[in-house]
Amino acid sequence: MEYKIEKVAILGAGVMGAQLAGHLANAGIPSLLFDINQELAEKGVEILTKLKPAPLYKPKNAKMITPCNYDDDIERIKEADWVMEAVAERLDIKHIVYKNITPHLKKTAIVTSNTSGIPLTALIEVFPDDVKKRFMITHFFNPPRYMRLLELVKGDVTSDDVYNTMAEFGENILGKGIVHAKDTPNFIGNRIGVFGMMVTIKIAKEMGFTVEEVDKLTGTLVGRAKSATFRTADVVGLDTLAHVATGSYERGEGDEERDIFKLPDILKTLIDDGRLGAKTKAGFYKKEGKTILSVNLENGEYGPQKKVRFDGFRLAKDRQITGEKIAALAFSNDKAGKFFWEILSRTLIYSANRIPEISDDVVNIDNALKWGFGWELGPFETWDAIGVERAVNRMKDEGKAVPKWVEEMLSAGYSTFYKIEDGQYTHYNPLKKNRLSIDLGEKALNLTLEKSKGNLLERDWSASLIDLGDGVLNVEYHSILQPFLNPIDGSMVQTILKGLDLLDSGKYKAMVLGHQGQNFCAGANLAGILQFCDNKDWKGLEDTIKLFQDLTQRIRFSKAPVVAAPFHLTLGGGFEFIAPAAHRVAAAELYIGAVEVGVGLVPGAGGNLRLILNLMENSGAKGIRNAFQISQKAFETIGFAKVATSADEAKFVGYLLKTDTIILNNDHRIWKAKQKAMELMEGYKPPEYRDDIKLPGVGGRTTLKMAIKGFKAQGKLSDHDEVIGNKLAYILTGGDKAGLTKSVDEQYLLDIEREAFLSLAAEPLSQDRIQFMLKKGKPLRN
Repeated sequence: MEYKIEKVAILGAGVMGAQLAGHLANAGIPSLLFDINQELAEKGVEILTKLKPAPLYKPKNAKMITPCNYDDDIERIKEADWVMEAVAERLDIKHIVYKNITPHLKKTAIVTSNTSGIPLTALIEVFPDDVKKRFMITHFFNPPRYMRLLELVKGDVTSDDVYNTMAEFGENILGKGIVHAKDTPNFIGNRIGVFGMMVTIKIAKEMGFTVEEVDKLTGTLVGRAKSATFRTADVVGLDTLAHVATGSYERGEGDEERDIFKLPDILKTLIDDGRLGAKTKAGFYKKEGKTILSVNLENGEYGPQKKVRFDGFRLAKDRQITGEKIAALAFSNDKAGKFFWEILSRTLIYSANRIPEISDDVVNIDNALKWGFGWELGPFETWDAIGVERAVNRMKDEGKAVPKWVEEMLSAGYSTFYKIEDGQYTHYNPLKKNRLSIDLGEKALNLTLEKSKGNLLERDWSASLIDLGDGVLNVEYHSILQPFLNPIDGSMVQTILKGLDLLDSGKYKAMVLGHQGQNFCAGANLAGILQFCDNKDWKGLEDTIKLFQDLTQRIRFSKAPVVAAPFHLTLGGGFEFIAPAAHRVAAAELYIGAVEVGVGLVPGAGGNLRLILNLMENSGAKGIRNAFQISQKAFETIGFAKVATSADEAKFVGYLLKTDTIILNNDHRIWKAKQKAMELMEGYKPPEYRDDIKLPGVGGRTTLKMAIKGFKAQGKLSDHDEVIGNKLAYILTGGDKAGLTKSVDEQYLLDIEREAFLSLAAEPLSQDRIQFMLKKGKPLRN
């Protein structure tokens, strides 16, 4: 039977239920949000525009959600193709809700629960047989907009069509990473993720580590979430953590590590005191004024955080690749290394022992931890990164019980859990005792696999050229110095230029600018700019800026289409390099902005021109009409370093065109960009050079300068901010050539932009801002 989901009913308007409705709205799916009374339902919708981080791509998405109550609106359940229950984690409450809705369900409605651990067999007891076939668990992680994980659990009688429909809808429409879980305590993500947190708390106390020391060693250093262990617990809520842990203990009769889920004394103390984490403003951390205190794990008292210094931390920080960082820390001989090895090795062993209990393969376990807990590498990917045999030998030397199937794998000659073979990802399957291919799906065009097939044309330090087939070329970023942020360097520029040369030669018909790292591009190489300044090599800096500008113009006027595929952080030069493309296929989670004023500069690689052209196209403005409004909006956007926090918002701000494509599933982005490139290549004509750009000139500039003076008088701007603002106003109003009866062309705007950039780079206060950003990672107000 074919199921189609066009409208959803969500039962429970609490924070989770409301955010699920919000993410459905992000995907363009209307919903009915139910609660026991209208006030609670309306409050659920209202909170979506106030929560941080924002659950909605744009505030008006809330209009797609209709607040409802059971007494007045229960019959509207029949409108829903999918009914998702998200009420309190009590079986009796869920059963009451199920009994109430059953008479109103349409015959084809799929029913699911967002439970985090109640057995499916218990949930379906009150349903008639025909509904049991259409029932399953859809476990989203909070907050659902940002956490990719969607765990699916089917029952013995759940229809395959229902299950496959939800998997396809979750992946293609909601942009989720699908993990196939079994009906076991807390499924996969929480079972292993919370085990890791509980064992970390236990070992930290035993070894005398502080809260801040643990978080320093278990966060971004090793490819985990910035909130690490204890701050994550505070964000999740200590009561929620305790609920999940208790569930694993109560239902974990056969779990060899069952006792680890018993609540430690410090967790009991904090919960008993009502110190539940971020929601009560006190948990493992507490803020007093501007000072953040941490709790003493022995006595529960708060005190100032201490500086964290470990040799193992330093060794790991010196590495560039996450796997190498983890290995450096785990095999460090200092106190930090011994602590980290203990929690890591126990988590790896625990994960392996959960096969086949919670999953039949390593892939679903790794994906659950990556998508649900923000790990860059899942447990088995981590094991590969540090060396399986090396780790197993150490475990055995220390008397740890290594899972039998892992030893069998090594004995059979399989040295890793994962391997790329013949252009396919494979994984060792302990049940089949051999390697099986991993089906990434038709839309998951994977660049690593493409390169393994022999399609790598050229690899430079920070970028590569890859043949995607069908006449489409790809430029992949992989910065040699900062792979996490991919700042623009000479290697990237030269690689893009070589790609454009291939397009000009006719060897390729289109090109995609896109990769599958962690962030698209966080801007220019500030250290390189500062080096020019320190050497007072203004000619060298001007030549570099001119090279960047010329490159962006080559992208714009390439005779074959260039499609950009931005995602996550796309700042400064990252925006400037995607803006001139023929089209952009952007991930919905896009954080894009012209942020150069934060380091005392203005956009220098064409960013001012790009934003003006985008705003003109998005507004449909022609001639002098709206010229000042265009300049004013561009000034407000660049002058205040506005960063759009979604691709939807980027269209509104002007960083994207209204015609650009937005895709929710980031794994499909490169595939979609290739499809768009193939669509554009037939009969493609580059845009015409603009020599008719109408900007307000001196009159508009005077108005902007008055506004700048007003902000300065209010203490919102410094003297140097005023200098930057005036130079920016000069560019965006068209310099000396624009006006009511005069037009300017693209090159003129690029020339005055370059001049302003160079003059600001020569300012000592701007150089101080650049240096501060490099050292502290945040803007300096001077």
